[in-house]
Amino acid sequence: MKTGKIGLAKLIALFALVAIAMPMSSFATEHGVEFNAGVINGNGTVNHNDLAIRYEKHADDLHTKIEEQIEALSHKPKSSFFGKNGQNIKKHVEYKIHELEKEAEDSLKKAAYHKKMAEEQSFRPTFAASGKTKS
Repeated sequence: MKTGKIGLAKLIALFALVAIAMPMSSFATEHGVEFNAGVINGNGTVNHNDLAIRYEKHADDLHTKIEEQIEALSHKPKSSFFGKNGQNIKKHVEYKIHELEKEAEDSLKKAAYHKKMAEEQSFRPTFAASGKTKS
């Protein structure tokens, strides 16, 4: 009887996990389609200008979050950092700030790359759009 209850509990846990994970995966696919739809031009090429703008906006959003974290950290009373938990909180906020800075820097590098690609893309002839083939 115990093995039947354990098996039933495992089955219920598995269904609960699937029910929780399904909405997240559908959200991820919708978000990916939405991202790709705005970046691809009508002729099937990637619009690097739009990608550069998106990465710059993302970096600006991250800088705003960094400023909020620094502001919150500076307005906390010093007595809140006493003790073991206070030091852990301070280190955690500093770690979050550091990670956000790295992500913002990475986003700016991607924006610079896509700006460069957009400049190169403007100089290349598009044979697919004209119907001609390269021979």
